[in-house]
Amino acid sequence: MERPAYPLEWEADVLLRDGHPVHLRPITPDDGEALREFHGRLSAQTVYFRFFSTKPRLTDADVEYFTRVDHRSRVALIALERDSIVGVGRFDAIGDGTAEVAFIIRDDMQGRGLGSVFLEHLAAAAREVGVRRFLAEVLPENSRMLATFREAGYEVQQRREEDVVAVGFDIEPTAASVSVMEAREHRSEARSMERMLSPECVAVVGASRTSGGLGHAVLTHLADGGFTGQLIAVHPEVDEIAGVPCVRSLAAAQRPIDLAVVVVPAAQVPAVLQDAAAAGVHGLVVVSGGFGDSGPQGLDLQRELVATVNRTGMRLVGPNALGILNTDPAVRLNASLVPRMPAIGSAGFFCQSGALGSSILDRFAAKGLGVSSVVSAGNRADVSGNDLLQFWEEDPRTEVVLLHLETIGNARKFARLVHRLAKTKPVVMVRAGGAGLRHPLGHAVVSSSLGQHAVDQILADCGLVVVEGVDRMIDVARVVVGQPLPASPGVAIVSNSDALSALAANALVAHGLELVEPLVAFAREESPTAYTEAIRMREHDPSVGAVLAIYVPPIEEPAEEAIRRTLRSCADCGEDRHAPVVAVMAARPGGEEPGGLPVFADVEDAVRALADAHAISVWRAADARRSSATDEPWSGDLVEVPAGPGVLTADDAAHIVTRAGATRIVCDLDASGVVGCDIRLVDDPLFGAVVTVAVDDEVADLLGDREHRLAPVTCAGALDMISSLRASALLTRGSDHADSVLEGLARAISDVSHLHQRAPGVREATLRHATRRASGDVTVGEITVVVGQTAAAADPTARRL
Repeated sequence: MERPAYPLEWEADVLLRDGHPVHLRPITPDDGEALREFHGRLSAQTVYFRFFSTKPRLTDADVEYFTRVDHRSRVALIALERDSIVGVGRFDAIGDGTAEVAFIIRDDMQGRGLGSVFLEHLAAAAREVGVRRFLAEVLPENSRMLATFREAGYEVQQRREEDVVAVGFDIEPTAASVSVMEAREHRSEARSMERMLSPECVAVVGASRTSGGLGHAVLTHLADGGFTGQLIAVHPEVDEIAGVPCVRSLAAAQRPIDLAVVVVPAAQVPAVLQDAAAAGVHGLVVVSGGFGDSGPQGLDLQRELVATVNRTGMRLVGPNALGILNTDPAVRLNASLVPRMPAIGSAGFFCQSGALGSSILDRFAAKGLGVSSVVSAGNRADVSGNDLLQFWEEDPRTEVVLLHLETIGNARKFARLVHRLAKTKPVVMVRAGGAGLRHPLGHAVVSSSLGQHAVDQILADCGLVVVEGVDRMIDVARVVVGQPLPASPGVAIVSNSDALSALAANALVAHGLELVEPLVAFAREESPTAYTEAIRMREHDPSVGAVLAIYVPPIEEPAEEAIRRTLRSCADCGEDRHAPVVAVMAARPGGEEPGGLPVFADVEDAVRALADAHAISVWRAADARRSSATDEPWSGDLVEVPAGPGVLTADDAAHIVTRAGATRIVCDLDASGVVGCDIRLVDDPLFGAVVTVAVDDEVADLLGDREHRLAPVTCAGALDMISSLRASALLTRGSDHADSVLEGLARAISDVSHLHQRAPGVREATLRHATRRASGDVTVGEITVVVGQTAAAADPTARRL
């Protein structure tokens, strides 16, 4: 296949305001007839708003001009929905880093956010080719176009010139423009998932007349689960299966279908997708295997599925998926191979492997954890964990998000979404592999070059709780659902067992928590009411972060009855508690736990879950502190770097780093006598720009004492990196101005972390033995800057799936 003449990263699949997907790509001469058809479907008003005159049809010269662009001084993007052009956006450079921008959108697609999508992607393409400012002339009555410019987050200037409004704005991303983009991305992706998880009509393709097949199982699970919407099946011959009406094809249903579940052999799936596109289906769950999970030929077939859904405006869960579930009583959706609906609860769960997903749900049930919704995406060809993070962020039924990931696709976006979500809802992930996670079949996997320790640090800094096993993930969820997080490390133990109390006290110390003295002990025969009073007193004690209630039932009383009675007493402490309560019982009772109180059979498991919950509180406090300490905005110009690839001289490297920041960098090869730090900026294949800090000390290096963060970081974030180093005290040893030293180094770290933005073309930078002088300059014993063309990457300031 001949490679397109335009940059491949300019193609993108994006979601509109209502969650509907469209495909964006640069225009080519082959689009001439499609462009004529598009123009012919526009209203007279839409044409007039774009061309300031009537233009009922495009001439051959028009088509030639509009479709033949050079992708530098003249760039045009088209939006495709079901193979038809639904919008065109373009810019034409006019010199001095300025270009005129315009777009036109089919009438039935207006008001759905496509204009803002065009503006984001045109601005990203323009910055690549050296354009820094957009101009536009808009008719005063074209209020939608004017609003698109005003609401994009740029600093827009506009003035009336005769019969038009002249609009101009710089297109460098601003905090406001990025915030607007992320908010729009969030709304569109959340709505896309909402429609799949709360469908009004579900169709099953591949259900047989008799039991035993997977298709029949899915249909039965939907029906038996009590799905509240309309359920239909697609079958070529019969009119009814298990009481569910049948149609001959999806297109023959003659009604909107929100979700189609596909359970047919892999070779038949492409035809089903074409039928779904003709029927206007919003989303599909492809349970069928035999795609990327089965080798190179299957992977080619999987790519064909993705191309079809992208081209036709559908979303796809799978292939090789277990399915999706929503326990909301108003929906009751079990579009999966799971035989029984899980218990209603507050945990949102995403995983990839179908076999593991089913097993994990069984463990949820065994431990009494209910779910709000579940997506098991199989090969994750389209819908990924990122889509669900967007949905769960605003889903009122979800209090905690649980992830079992084998790969991370768009890792930088994943980290950004987790960071935002973790501020309000805990996000817990089971580690399933190495750096970049493990490599399952059916996925194109990119791994980090920095190692697993770096990946863990980056994800933890975003607020993600990474645990080693499924049971630990479930335990954390049980503690945080329906309860406040531990505000401090102090834990009060209320117990009637000296032996278990001692075990608990040791476990608290081992997990970084503290025992609040004195330990409250009871005799086994004492009334559960005494437990209630003791817990109630301690949950209002400001020094208590959590209460651990340990209970061993008396020998003369049936264990289950005693435990249930005590649980009810603990749960009666009220929902206004400011500290979580966790119980340890000799035998966990069957059925639902009274009051939702988490009950553990093992002291160690209970304490570890409390420690994980407390870590979330610690992260939130640190993140709030960093967020409140904003840096002065950088007002310099972009720094030009020599054409690469190559390694700059030390003087040139120091000059570029100095110009791109607020710190003067001085290279001194003879610098010695003071312990310094090493600062490194790399372009990681998984996460993109990453900054690493370490103390320049042999022992610290042997111990792997390094801190890694996504770049850029603020000065406050850089200070946190330094303080997290175990050998950080060496940086200020013997100094009378420790705070000034650390602040100066933090500023240098922040400056280096911004290099990839402020000096485009810098691929890597390393500063060794960085120390702060009394003058405020930073001296480095060695400095290396590598420049060159970076690998093509999508601009993060433009939305894409």
